[in-house]
Amino acid sequence: MEDIVARAPYFMIVFIRMGAFIAFVPFFNNQNFIMTIKIGFAFFISLLLFPGISTAKWVIPTDTLGFLYLVTMEIMVGILMGLAFLILLFGLQLAGRMLGFQMAFSMANVVDTTFGDNANVLSVFMVVMGTMVIVAMGGDHYLLYSIDRSFDTLAPGTLLVTRPLLNELSRLVVHAFEVGFKLSAPAVILMLAIDLTLGLIGKTASKMQIFFVGLPLKIAVGLFGFSLILGFVASIWAKDIPKFPEIFFRLFNSMRTV
Repeated sequence: MEDIVARAPYFMIVFIRMGAFIAFVPFFNNQNFIMTIKIGFAFFISLLLFPGISTAKWVIPTDTLGFLYLVTMEIMVGILMGLAFLILLFGLQLAGRMLGFQMAFSMANVVDTTFGDNANVLSVFMVVMGTMVIVAMGGDHYLLYSIDRSFDTLAPGTLLVTRPLLNELSRLVVHAFEVGFKLSAPAVILMLAIDLTLGLIGKTASKMQIFFVGLPLKIAVGLFGFSLILGFVASIWAKDIPKFPEIFFRLFNSMRTV
C-alpha cells in the first residue's frame, strides 16, 4: 500500500501527459465526445504504459506550487504532441480543400470534428480516410510507442520552448503542405485542364451557356478523378506513418532543456 501511495505522483504525471495528448487526437478531440470516456481511456492507456516506464531519474517536487508547475509543463508536452499529430493530418485536409475548391464544393461545407471548423465534404473524407489508414497500418501502435519513449527522451520538468522547437513545428507545417500538394496535384491538374477546355469552348461558341454545362461537368470529372487517385493518396500517406516515432523523437529533443 505504501508503495502504491509513493508511486501515485509518478502515475499522475504519466496520466496528465497522456490525457492532454488524447484531448487533441482525432475522434477524441470532438467537443461532443463524452469527457468521462476520454478520461477513462487516458487512464487505461496510462495504466498499461506505466509499468514499462523508468521513473528512477524523475524529480517530483514535494511542494504544491512546484508540483502544479510540473503538471502545467506536462499538459504543455501533451498538447504539443497532439498539435504535431494534427499538423500531419492537416496535409490531408489541405488536399481535400484544394480539390473541393476546384470542384465548386466550397459552399458544400460540413462540420470537421477533427479540426473543429467547417470544411468541404472532400476535406472531411480525406481526414477520415487518413485516420482509417493510420489504424490499418498500425499507426496507433507507433503513436503509443512514441508516447512511451517520450518519458525517456523528455523527462518530466525538462520542457523548454526554444527556437529549435519552433523550427521543428515549422518543419512539420512545411511537410504537411508538401504532402497536401502531392496528394491533390493529379486531380487539380485535371480540373485546370477542364477549365482551360471550357474557356476555349466559350471563346469559340459564345452562345453556349458554359456555366450550366461546366459546373456539372467539373463535379462529375472531379469525382471520377478523385476516385482514381484514392489508391495514390493512401500509398503516399502510408509512407509517412512508420516515420511517426522519428518525427516525435525530433520534437522531444527540441523541447529538452538538457
